[in-house]
Amino acid sequence: MGVLRRVVATASLLLLSTALPVPSATAAPGAGIGWVRLGHLSPEVPPVDIYLSEFGQPEQVVVRKAGYGAVTPYSSLAPGAYTVAMRPADAAPTTPPALSATVDITGGTTYSLLVFATGSGGTLRGDLVVDDQRPPAQGTGRVRVVQGAAAQAPVSVDVTGHRPLADTAAYGVTTPYQDLPPGAHQLLLRGTAAQSPATVDVAAGSKTTLLVTEVDGQLKATPLVDAAGPGVKPLLGVETGGGGAAGGLPVWVPLLLCAAVVAVGATRFRAHRA
Repeated sequence: MGVLRRVVATASLLLLSTALPVPSATAAPGAGIGWVRLGHLSPEVPPVDIYLSEFGQPEQVVVRKAGYGAVTPYSSLAPGAYTVAMRPADAAPTTPPALSATVDITGGTTYSLLVFATGSGGTLRGDLVVDDQRPPAQGTGRVRVVQGAAAQAPVSVDVTGHRPLADTAAYGVTTPYQDLPPGAHQLLLRGTAAQSPATVDVAAGSKTTLLVTEVDGQLKATPLVDAAGPGVKPLLGVETGGGGAAGGLPVWVPLLLCAAVVAVGATRFRAHRA
């Protein structure tokens, strides 16, 4: 299972958004391929430029700037180590990196690395969540919530005619999947100071992550398709935030890696199943 090792260089809070090469655009999850999707859910983190290389190879800038609410598509990755470095947005490439991190990819796992400002003193913390690829019950779709609205916490997500998808969920919580019948389901997002209606479309056999964020004081729900149906590979789905590959580089599928730089040392993130 993939592990993010953070090698800390300074005492600042930074986000990094990166991209990794895709060895096979059609490969399904299996022992030889890992699937990774990452999300930036810390509203106070400033933009950064991201450099990527295979471990031990020269750096290349692959993403310039990234913002709160960005969730990348899945990328299929060959197992191995990748090195990421980040510098303040528009800093010269010779600027010492604020952070250098190594990502170890292991085949046969599909997961999301979600980064929230839930560490000590409001610092960033990465939450590596296994994305359950088991099929939902016959004739249903599966939905879960990622609660990324810090200022509105706790947040509830009510579903008309069904039990809530989230019930007073704290900021940084990823709820378990819940099976729902196919169709367009009416939702009510409820935070401490705002309520917003929303809709989620559920197809039989699908799996969806509902990303809850705050925009201009209002709650927003963004559905991210984990899988469109039984036996279907994870989608190279919707990207909901800033960032993009630099000109002149090969075609990359973006990933989002986020890290907090809080002290000299190293930290491991281990995956857990939501």
